[in-house]
Amino acid sequence: MVTVLIAAVLSVGISFFCSLLESVLYSTRIITLEAAANRGSRQALAMKKLKAKVEQPLSALVIVDTMADIGGAALAGWAAGELWGPASLIFVSAAFTLATLFVGDILPKTLGAAHWRTLWPWALGPLQTMVALLRPLIWLSQAVTSLVVRGRAGTPRISEDEILAAARLGARGGQISKLEHDLIQNIILLEEVRASDIMTPRTVMFAADGNQSLAQAQEEARAWAYSRVPVYLLGVEDVVGYVLKAEVLALKDPAPGAKLKSLAKKVRFVPPSANALDLMNSFLRRREHLCLVVDEYGGLMGLVTLEDVLESLVGSEIVDEKDQVEDLQAYARRRGQEVLKNSEGGQP
Repeated sequence: MVTVLIAAVLSVGISFFCSLLESVLYSTRIITLEAAANRGSRQALAMKKLKAKVEQPLSALVIVDTMADIGGAALAGWAAGELWGPASLIFVSAAFTLATLFVGDILPKTLGAAHWRTLWPWALGPLQTMVALLRPLIWLSQAVTSLVVRGRAGTPRISEDEILAAARLGARGGQISKLEHDLIQNIILLEEVRASDIMTPRTVMFAADGNQSLAQAQEEARAWAYSRVPVYLLGVEDVVGYVLKAEVLALKDPAPGAKLKSLAKKVRFVPPSANALDLMNSFLRRREHLCLVVDEYGGLMGLVTLEDVLESLVGSEIVDEKDQVEDLQAYARRRGQEVLKNSEGGQP
């Protein structure tokens, strides 16, 4: 009787231990280890190495667990047969199987999945010890499996959807604020935002006549609400560049015949399909603050600035005390509807 109990307790106990370690190993998030490693945790670095070659600790756990199950079942069955006869093997096997299933497998895996944050530092030592002691058997098992599975899987990549899901869970659990969640989401989704989505439409775009004299432009520039203003020649469709308000105001005694277009700087043209992430990268790389959006025929559609991209990033309009209209796109739509309504009303 004692032999049966010892065999059962040892076998189920080892299964419990191995299943718990396996669950903790699988459940521990690499991002958690990365954060702990950045804070100087040596345990996190060691656990990262184990997860980088996860087949080694898994092989060790399977070897120990299998040996415990087979050895415990064989010893308990032999002792039960000697004590109660061959007929008892059915009941002993059934009890042993149920105990292994619930106590040695389901319970520890549930505990490991639920409490991995506190258990992973404790699990590190046993896992390292098993890998060190069973290295020859691990090598043999890997040699066998390599015949079936060619090559090794690379480090698993975290997708954008997984990052967004992690941010949502973090915000829901209070680990990060709603603003932090929104910023993470907007950064990832920035590539899906098009220039046509964030541009200031041509119908409400402010521009200056490049044919006017510098003296006249200097007088008007005092009322400009923008630090950079597009410059046109024949009309707003014919933008040839932009001027800096500060540069116009800084002029001293401009030549009488000099035109505003002489100060115009080159402006870049982009298609409406250009995404906001590429726009931001090009703005920063070229040290630019604006570009013009043109259609496939070269027609001017609107203006995109670095501020427009940043508004997509923060998720709200950046409005200062000089802005008379908060959302220029909405304003352009309202103006278009008013013009259409007035034109329809004037028809006979």
